[in-house]
Amino acid sequence: MAGATAVTALRDQGFSGRVCLIGAEEHLPYERPPLSKEFLGGEMPEDRLLVHSRETYEEQDIELLLGRRAIRLCPADGAVELEGGERVGADRVLLCMGVRPRPVGVPGGTLPGVHYLHDLEDAWALQTVIERGVPVVVVGEGFIGSEVASTLAEQGADVTLLMAGDLPMPVLGAEASGWILDQHRSNGVDVRARSPLQAIRGRDRVESVELSDGTVLPAGAVVVGIGSEPVVDLATDVGITVDNGILVDGLSRTSVPGIYAAGDLARFPSPTFGRSIRVEHWQNAQLQAAKAVEGMLGHGDRDIEPYDDIPWAWTKQYGNQWEIAGRPGPDMQVIRRGVPGSTDGALWIFSAHGRVQGAVVVNRRRELRAVRRALEQGPIFTNDTIRDESVDLRAALSDTDAARHEKTA
Repeated sequence: MAGATAVTALRDQGFSGRVCLIGAEEHLPYERPPLSKEFLGGEMPEDRLLVHSRETYEEQDIELLLGRRAIRLCPADGAVELEGGERVGADRVLLCMGVRPRPVGVPGGTLPGVHYLHDLEDAWALQTVIERGVPVVVVGEGFIGSEVASTLAEQGADVTLLMAGDLPMPVLGAEASGWILDQHRSNGVDVRARSPLQAIRGRDRVESVELSDGTVLPAGAVVVGIGSEPVVDLATDVGITVDNGILVDGLSRTSVPGIYAAGDLARFPSPTFGRSIRVEHWQNAQLQAAKAVEGMLGHGDRDIEPYDDIPWAWTKQYGNQWEIAGRPGPDMQVIRRGVPGSTDGALWIFSAHGRVQGAVVVNRRRELRAVRRALEQGPIFTNDTIRDESVDLRAALSDTDAARHEKTA
């Protein structure tokens, strides 16, 4: 998403020089979020995953070097080196390689039948697993693990979900996560809390898994979703500063002149949250890449607002649309409006030190948008209005924005 957004943004912002998009995958750039949901479930064809059509790149004179892995940055020479030794000249380089799945790291972790869900090939392989009808063990309770368990269960698969903790999707907060746990179980998923994976067994391919307490479960396939790590190899090789991601400023500049970074691997300063953050979500990849292009074209720092988007993400499980805005955390005060499972859905507002940090909703999109818009304008303070469900939250937050502007004026 970040790479495909950046190359077209360069043209949209008037750059007429050579634009080259280098990618290790042979496919045209595509959107990854549907891989664990609509695409894996057979609801979305491959061509609908594409960020842009091939014709778009051709019409905008964007050179595609796909299936070509970049192996070295050469800033002193103004070039990027590819596998095989070819060098591509570059006055500016934008790094947007994203993240890679964290390996499972247990005996048997490389057996055939152990899957990750990161790219199209992974999703195709999992579709074959569904067709085979074998029992599937999903490892990990985060976004990928919970989404894959949901999608596989909806396809009729025999699914076991192994969690290191007590709840799936813990980022949603204890109450919302507890509701998702009930959804998994009511849809036939065997959820095992506090059940770390000890080993994967099999001779020529996966046959079973062993848990930390010695329990052995049959498995024809294992799907691993235990987190990811930013792909920073190219950056570290040339001395670019990294810290759980590539450190960038508000215009996506790294510590080495002429090299920029955007998307899942970039850690940027967020004035809204008062710290540097790294966001692994679709919208951040898109918006931060567009902001990076402004910096790359050098329109002048004073004319460009630093990047400070409010993080937003979504997931769909068992027909329910979940959305997250801001930076909700496990140790924050939580206020709920509405009831999960009801027609109107539910909203959870997360606060720390009297200030709203983020929100989570299920089937209640309009209120989440109102919270996100308000956060973009400045701090939201926890008060009785937020707690009072008889008050229209969107109108109340709109009044807060108006008061801010009046006070500023």
